[in-house]
Amino acid sequence: MPDIQWDSEASLMRVIPIETSGDAHEELIARGALYELVGAFIEMSPGQQDGLVLRAAGSDWTQEYDSDAIRELAARPEYTTAHGAYDTADLNEDPDRQEVQA
Repeated sequence: MPDIQWDSEASLMRVIPIETSGDAHEELIARGALYELVGAFIEMSPGQQDGLVLRAAGSDWTQEYDSDAIRELAARPEYTTAHGAYDTADLNEDPDRQEVQA
């Protein structure tokens, strides 16, 4: 995959096939930044993830990710490190944290 524009606008959609016509109905699940929706997808149970696609767009591009591709996005190092997979904001106030004195 090329460089990912994580702050791009994106939509998480559920694709529901229509049995009688062979077409599909789409239901909007969430809208936000690409990195936020990847996180929302990963937090869902596997059953909730079925049938979801993630569509992201910029000024001159669009990209669609199926469930497997969204999982691949979540596994990318720039996703897990760039957007705070581990929140360190309150570590200084954590009584269990011990500073090593030299």
